[in-house]
Amino acid sequence: MQTINLLFRREYAINDNIRIQIPTVGEVLEDEDGYYSLVSILTAMPIDFMVQLDDLGIDFTQINEYELFLLLFPSIQKQDTHLVFGDLDLSKFKFAQNESTGQTVLIDDENDIVIDQTNTTIKPLAFSAKKSEGLNISCGICDEVASWQGDQGIRFYEALKSSQGARKQPLLLSITTAGYVNGGIYDELIKRCTRLLMGDSRERRLAPFLYTIDEPEKWNDINELRKSMPNLGVSVSVDYMLEEIAVAEGSLTKKAEFLVKYCNIKQNSSIAWLSAVDIDRASGEPIEASDHTDCYCVGGIDLSRTTDLTACCVVIEKNGELYVRAKFYLPSEKLEEAKARDGLPYDIYIQRGLLQLSGDTFVDYHDCFEFFKECVVQYKCYPLVVGYDRYSAQYLVSDMEGFGFKMDDVYQGYNLTPVINEAEGLIRGGHIHIGDNDLLKIHMLNAALKHDVQTDRQKLVKLSATEHIDGMAALLDALTVRQKWWNELGAQLVN
Repeated sequence: MQTINLLFRREYAINDNIRIQIPTVGEVLEDEDGYYSLVSILTAMPIDFMVQLDDLGIDFTQINEYELFLLLFPSIQKQDTHLVFGDLDLSKFKFAQNESTGQTVLIDDENDIVIDQTNTTIKPLAFSAKKSEGLNISCGICDEVASWQGDQGIRFYEALKSSQGARKQPLLLSITTAGYVNGGIYDELIKRCTRLLMGDSRERRLAPFLYTIDEPEKWNDINELRKSMPNLGVSVSVDYMLEEIAVAEGSLTKKAEFLVKYCNIKQNSSIAWLSAVDIDRASGEPIEASDHTDCYCVGGIDLSRTTDLTACCVVIEKNGELYVRAKFYLPSEKLEEAKARDGLPYDIYIQRGLLQLSGDTFVDYHDCFEFFKECVVQYKCYPLVVGYDRYSAQYLVSDMEGFGFKMDDVYQGYNLTPVINEAEGLIRGGHIHIGDNDLLKIHMLNAALKHDVQTDRQKLVKLSATEHIDGMAALLDALTVRQKWWNELGAQLVN
């Protein structure tokens, strides 16, 4: 039997007698303060009433959630609770004692309803997938998931989710503002939520509530911010936000923080070359090699100088749009080290065909040759020229030229300023498409520009020494030869 999505339900059954209502936005707005006040009381923990409990001579560390609920229940009985409990009449409940346990309970004799303490406990969990094995969670709250690091965060989330398998009505809440971490559970959840909201998902137990501004260029518009800050003017004053806007307008670093904290738009921890919004626009449905049969293209190669990632790509123009197919290579003996160091789910990338293990301790560059050879032989997609960084292994260049590929070395320095400017315009204009290649997407997010103020030129650099930009470098190599040879080959490249 198909489970009805919570978005389309009007109530949630706790048991046969008590049902939690799911009010409409309009119903909440009729008495917004009263509704949120009631919900806050019903979900309160002792620490939330630390001061009030102290006034009563009660140490908040020595009282549990059920005992706090009993203390607050007389005040709850006086409130209008129909938006939470529907027709349940709390005025009929009275305090009594469970004779078998000696515990205080609430009883509605008329309807034979008892509210008592369960054996449920609420406790924080260590951020470790291994330590979370064997749990049996009914409700889990995952806070600030945007800061959960890469592969470790994904494994921890999956451990929590799988622990709910025996529960009939499990609930796993993920709460966060946007963040800076790439390739983590936040990216995965955003992708799933977006697909569901666009009607392109078969999930039935996912209920996304996303608050973000619609137009990033209006980030400093107080009215636009109401979309990402529904509590603006309630718990956060408009005057305070106007002050924050003024600060952010004068500092690129503060602006990046503002976009994350208040606009809910993901950013990198440093000022990146391309915004996450632009790169998200470049992402989309998978790009299949078979879609570009009998097409001409350009290629790019960025080889690892040590034992790290190597990237190969082709760029195909069709109907005025540029489509990028990229593949990455990593030495097999470096896989575990790379997962631990980068915090990325490389195993998943291998399963999806984005990454291939190549060689043992060094990448076998013959695999790069096979990538381009496959384009020609299997898919009838013909690279007219392939750009490569001049540090590439000579035998790879010889193999490529021996097969008939035209090779052109690219020096990745300030000389690439015109290519960088063109690439930026194409990406921001939505004319470059990378499909669902999440690894290339991360490398694009990791890219930054070093600017020479005196010459007004710029070159590609990493956001930090530990980041990877091999995919972005390979793409720039391809765009460099495309620009360089356009007068001679452009008529063929437009396909």
